[in-house]
Amino acid sequence: MIQTPGRSIVFCAICSGLEQEWSVSFRDNSPNLAIVYAFLRRPRGIVVVQQRVTPEELLRSHLKFRQKIMRDLNLQLLPDISMEAYFDKSQRIRTDQRKALWRKSVIIGLIEMWLFNFKSEAQKSQWLGGYAHLAARKG
Repeated sequence: MIQTPGRSIVFCAICSGLEQEWSVSFRDNSPNLAIVYAFLRRPRGIVVVQQRVTPEELLRSHLKFRQKIMRDLNLQLLPDISMEAYFDKSQRIRTDQRKALWRKSVIIGLIEMWLFNFKSEAQKSQWLGGYAHLAARKG
């Protein structure tokens, strides 16, 4: 919790690791930034931002959305939820992002950053990766 004069602000992030390198993350801090959208997003890393909600509401939304994804894509939760597994997975994700960043065209990334400004606030607050496309194909 971060204390500010006159009020308390809680920044909360809830993440679930799923099979086949999928992850679902719900946060309450700020919408995705253009640079993150253009250069660091992952096809199987879903991020949803819900501002001005309680941690309980964030958890409820996360669990409901996670169940939908698991059902739609026929995925299970990762069985190992130890700290070591979490840090190993985080390191693999950062390594993969670094490799993707080296392969990505700077020009394309800058265009994506510019186009990001034209997205609605709702579009800026979530990144569904390949989920929407895969769910539509299966459904």
